[in-house]
Amino acid sequence: MVRFNIFLLLFFLLAGCVTNQLHFAAYTTDAELSAIKNKAIHSAIISVSGDERCTHCSENSKVVWHAANYNVGLYEGFANVPVTDWSEFIKLSIGSDADASIKTRVEIDRVFVKTWNSPDYYACEARLSVYIGTAKYTGQSRVKVKMAGQELVSQDLAYLKSETLNAVSLALKAAYIDALGQH
Repeated sequence: MVRFNIFLLLFFLLAGCVTNQLHFAAYTTDAELSAIKNKAIHSAIISVSGDERCTHCSENSKVVWHAANYNVGLYEGFANVPVTDWSEFIKLSIGSDADASIKTRVEIDRVFVKTWNSPDYYACEARLSVYIGTAKYTGQSRVKVKMAGQELVSQDLAYLKSETLNAVSLALKAAYIDALGQH
């Protein structure tokens, strides 16, 4: 009975962890990816905030990449997502239309990128707050692609493949669409 209770406690602790939620999430289908990509956005993003960089990155960082690899023993690390201008990245990802009548402000609430091998995948969870005037709308999404998103350079060093940033773009756009769906 004690073992069962310990197992149950561990299950609930790990179930709340974003890295495990992404690990066990279903893959996003090609049709879903295409629908997100092809959705036209009829709003202009006038500002982006919340794009903080972590100095001691961890699972709790607001914008973070979690690299994990089991090829040469377990390697895990947390790092900044390699985007230098989040404002421009988000505007391009979402397809901001400067001529649109709806003007929005976007606040990044969370961007969590995860890469793993065996099976190879990359995933992103995005949460945004979108403001139209004084009204706030929140949106979230998860995108998970069955393909290598990282390359292990050495036992304790990985780099993020550029394809992974496409998933980040789609996750941000899907979260934005989710938020605007409440408008």
